[in-house]
This record gives sequence, C-alpha cells and structure tokens, in this order.
Amino acid sequence: MAPNIEAGAKAVRMPESDSESRWAPWRGRAADIVAPLARPILRLLLASLLPVASTTFTIARCCTLAVRENFHEHYEQFYPWQVCNLNADIDYSDNTTYPSVTRTMGWAREHCRGAQYSSLAQWLLPLSTYISPYVGILLLCPVGDVEDTKVFSDAGWGKKANFVLYGIRKPLQEIVSILGDPASAIFGALHEIWSDARAVPGLASGSECSSAKRRQSALWVAVLAGNMECLPETRWDDDVEDALESTAASTTGGRNLLSKTAGTTTTKPTSNPDDVVQEQNPSLAKEEKSAQPSQSPPARGDAGTPVDRIDSGIKTLIAALKGFVSGILLPVLVMLAVTAATFYDAYSKRGDKDTGLALAYCVWYSWILVLGVSANCSVGARSPDVAARALRGVVKFGRKPISTALRHRYVNRRLWYSWATAERQNRWDHRGVLGSLDSEWNFWAKFCAGQLLGFCCVAFSSGCAAAISWTTPTTGLGCRSFNFILYAVLAFATAYLHVLCTFLSVRAGERRDTATATDTPASPSNNSRIPPPLHLIIARFVYWLLVLTNALVMVLGTLFHLVGVFRTCWCENLTWNDATVIELNSKTAQAVENARRYWLSTAYVGFGGVWLACLTAILFRGFIVQSLDKWVDSREEEDE
Repeated sequence: MAPNIEAGAKAVRMPESDSESRWAPWRGRAADIVAPLARPILRLLLASLLPVASTTFTIARCCTLAVRENFHEHYEQFYPWQVCNLNADIDYSDNTTYPSVTRTMGWAREHCRGAQYSSLAQWLLPLSTYISPYVGILLLCPVGDVEDTKVFSDAGWGKKANFVLYGIRKPLQEIVSILGDPASAIFGALHEIWSDARAVPGLASGSECSSAKRRQSALWVAVLAGNMECLPETRWDDDVEDALESTAASTTGGRNLLSKTAGTTTTKPTSNPDDVVQEQNPSLAKEEKSAQPSQSPPARGDAGTPVDRIDSGIKTLIAALKGFVSGILLPVLVMLAVTAATFYDAYSKRGDKDTGLALAYCVWYSWILVLGVSANCSVGARSPDVAARALRGVVKFGRKPISTALRHRYVNRRLWYSWATAERQNRWDHRGVLGSLDSEWNFWAKFCAGQLLGFCCVAFSSGCAAAISWTTPTTGLGCRSFNFILYAVLAFATAYLHVLCTFLSVRAGERRDTATATDTPASPSNNSRIPPPLHLIIARFVYWLLVLTNALVMVLGTLFHLVGVFRTCWCENLTWNDATVIELNSKTAQAVENARRYWLSTAYVGFGGVWLACLTAILFRGFIVQSLDKWVDSREEEDE
C-alpha cells in the first residue's frame, strides 16, 4: 500500500520551473557555508552583550588579590571584593571602617606592577577646585620685563616673529623664575611693602619747606615708581631741576626719611637760597648763577610750574593704585572659597587617600597666595608705562621704562633711594653706588635674612604638605612627600644662589642678570661693553638651571599627581626595601585616625599661617593708603 501512495504523490507533484532549477544548486551551497558559522556567530553576539571585566591595574584589585591569599584566616565576614570595595564606591557617610590589608614591597613588585591612572573625575576635580584658582593668582602677580633679544632679522616676517617670541618669553620666563625661585620673589614683594610703610607716612606728613622739597620730591618718585628699573640716566627734567635748585635753602634743612630720625627736622634759616649753594660748591653755584641770573622760586599754585607738575604726577600715581577689590580682595575671596571647599571635602571623606593627597597639594600651593597678595599691596604695583606717563615732563628715565622682576626689587629699591637721597640727582653716580654696595656687609646680611624669610613661607607650605602625604596612608617617604621636600630644598638653593649672583653682578659693575648697569643707548661706553667675568656666567648658568629644575619639580609633580603616575604601590614608600610593609586598602581605622590627627589639623595650621601673612600684608597696605589719602587731602585743601 505504501508504494502506491508514493507513486500517487509523485504523479500529483508539479514540475519545477526553469528558474528554480537554475538556483537550486546555489542555495544548497549557501546553506552548506552558513550552517557551520551560525553557531559561532550566535555565541559571539551573546558574548558581546555580557559585561566585560576590565583588566586595568587598580589598587583595589591588588588589595583583593592580597585578601584572597588568606581569606579564611582574617576576613570571614566579608568577601574579598567587599573588603577592598572592588568596583564599588566607598560610603563615607557612616562610621564603617574596613580591615587593614598590608603586604611587603617585594610582594607588591611581584603581583602589583603598574599604575592606576586617573579617571575623568579624578583629575578634573582637583584641576577645577584648587589648581586653576592658584594659576589665576599667579598670573595676577607683577612680572618684570626681559631683554628684547632679536632672534630673526626685522625684514619681512622676522619682525612679527620677534614680537611673538618676546610676547611669549616675557611671561613664561618670569613665571618660571617665580616657580623656581619663590623665596626671592616673596622677599622682594614683602620688602616693597616694608619700605613703603616706612617712607610714605614721613612723606605724607613732611614739611613743605624749600630745603626739603628736592629730597621729598625725589623720594616720592622713588616710592611711586620703585617697580621700574633705576637706570644710570634717571634724572630730573631740565626745568624741574632748575626749579628745585632755586628752592634749595640749606643742606641741613633736608631730612633723610629713611633714617631712624625721620620724624625730626632741623632747618637752618637763610635769607637767600643761592648763598647756600655757593657755600656747598662755589664754582658750581657761580656757573648756575651765570646760566640763570634772575630766576625766582615758582609758586605752588601757578599752573604749569615744575613744582606743580611734580605734585600732579604724584597725585596721578596715587590715583592709579591697583584697586583693593580687583587686585587683592577678589583673589582672597576666591581662595577662601577654595579652602572651604577643600576642607569640607576632606572632612566628609576622612580616611580617603585621594582626598588627603588633594588637601596636601592644596596646602603646597598656598605660598602663591602670600605672593599674590603681598605683590599687589605695594605702592609701586602698577604698569611702568603708567608711571612714565604720569611723570612725563618731571623725570627722564633714559629709555623705555621697564618693570623690575620681584626677585630684583630689593637691590632696585636701594638704587632708587640712593638716587633720591643724592645731593644732586642729575649727577648721581650709578656705578659708584653699585661699587659702594660691595663693601656694605649690612646690606648683604639683610638680603640673606630676607631670603630666609621668603624661604620660610615656602618651607612652611611644603612642610605641611609633606606631613600630610607622609601619613597617607602608609607612614613613610612616598613619591608625593619626596616631591614636596625636594621642592623646598631646591628653593633654598636658588634663593641663596640669587644672592651670590647679585653680589657678583654688583662687583662686576652690573645690577641685573640680563644686562650690565652701563649698557644703555645713551651711555658713551655702550660700544666698548666689557663682558661679565667667567665666574659670574657660571653662577648665573647654575642658578637658572636650578630654577628651571625646581619649576619642573612643581609642574611635573602636579601632572603626575593628576594623571595617576604616583598612584602605584612602589610610590607608597621610597625605601625600595622588599621587607617594607605598605597599606593597600582604603578607609581603614588607621587612615581615619590619621585624617583626624594629621591631615586636617596640619592643613588648618598651614592655611592659618598663610591667611595670617595675607592679613598682615593687607593691614600694611591699609596703613600706606591712609597716609597717601592724607597727603592728597592736604594738597586739595591748599589748592582750594
């Protein structure tokens, strides 16, 4: 019966068309090819949908590996990944602590090689929280001008290239010098505040007798234009010099406002000012009388008189002082907010290694706040072009005015006061003043003491940062604490190398690191410039080499911290002894205790000292500004 049914089926089946018969062999071949690949492809698709475990090195993974080795002995209540919070965020809102997981350095070298690089949040948070505000404060600091060196010829595009290179070199070189030699910059800023606080009150309350007019006017210029480089060609304008000469009454009438007896004045009465000049130098007085036989002292109220131009220039410079809100208060408020945010984060995450290290770096940079505030509190914290325009027709500066770097302010201020207290400012001996400094050991002793004061600010911040990182969490010298200590050591070396370079420059008849004291367009010895001695060249080379190295220590140390290069097992302790024990876990009982005893308390002390220094500088500025306002008010009353 079955054969008959099959035969009927074959009889009923319709015949295939020509197209179907043509593609039948190809369909069979495609099925033969796809069938073996279907199962692997399906497995691959399913596997791609599953979560993939990352094999990147992390401290938590290394901690988990250490826990697994003796899991049943110490950690019966947790799984290994729970002990080390592998792939999980630690909850810092409660008082839960995790077991301490320690291993030797030899074990870490064998099982935990590599670095845990930072995620986006780990490097973006410190960059936006405290690094960027410190960079902004650093850019607010006044910087000095550098020598305009032409790399290319002025023909064609060379002039534009030289302009661009100079525009890049000026801020870059000065910022590198501040970061590499912070002690010299801080002392230069503090010395300017101290000098202004000593000189301005005496000038503001000084008498206006003719005998003191010359010296008082010169001292006003020295104070208000003290940030400009004091050049050998600095002199009064011709008509101003004649007016000041005609108002001179006696040599005893002038008073040295920088001496300890600045508050007392002894004036010798005289009937004719020219008689005093003749007593001092008869031949000089005779020449001046022949040149100006009938000149009389100009009155204060006469418009356009030289004396009136001096007072007008002084008023303009006082009005051009950097505003307290934009120059001082705003950076202080910004850093106050940064400090509050950093402390809140450190307090809310006690025991977290990254938070403790962020606190250490925030304290490390705190000397920049002292520098930024103190550098903007001085009277001369303004552009040299502003001072040159205000004193146009009063003082001739010899060439285009240039600003002096903070590290050179101590010597530059001494040169300005030497010019101001000279018997005749238009004939002062610039090189002679430099030569006399060679034997003034009191001057150099104060220089060394001031450099030590500036270094103490840097060492205080670096020491607090090193103390925090020393106990975070493995107690010992790690990469970050070594970075802080190395920066302080190099800062000490550069501070006193700067003193040595300055001493050698003065001995060689120079003042600045970039040019000789007599290398000016108006100097007759410009064509026969004597190169600096070899020992001075070597000292400067070593100084700038250490400055660049120290600046790289700060910049690269910060970058390594942000990227995560320091987040390795071997960075926990730099003894490199295989028997050294390091901590692998976070939020342990010891870490929480260290945060309470060392991290927060040290940061409180560090920022407290910094804020105290800033407050002192602000109080000095308030005292100086009050004296300046007193002088302006008295002049306005006289004009009325």
